[in-house]
Amino acid sequence: MFAPRRRFIYLASMKTVLEAKEQFVVDAAGRRVGVLLDLPTYEQLREAAEDNADVRAYRAVKSRVAGEIARGEYATLAEYRAKRSRKQR
Repeated sequence: MFAPRRRFIYLASMKTVLEAKEQFVVDAAGRRVGVLLDLPTYEQLREAAEDNADVRAYRAVKSRVAGEIARGEYATLAEYRAKRSRKQR
């Protein structure tokens, strides 16, 4: 943590700008260097990012898996479970 005096100096060089519910942190020159978000907005953004990562992962393997299925390179759920039970013994 900053010492109280240094913290005051640091905060004096930063300021928060409010623009239509958006809160930006700007440096001494007025350049935007950060954004303050309320917790619900942050959680929505995190969830959207996770959803986007899932879609990208799906698209990345979709054609490979479709090819494996077309070639018959797959196992049924029953086969998978039987193989797992043999490994656990």
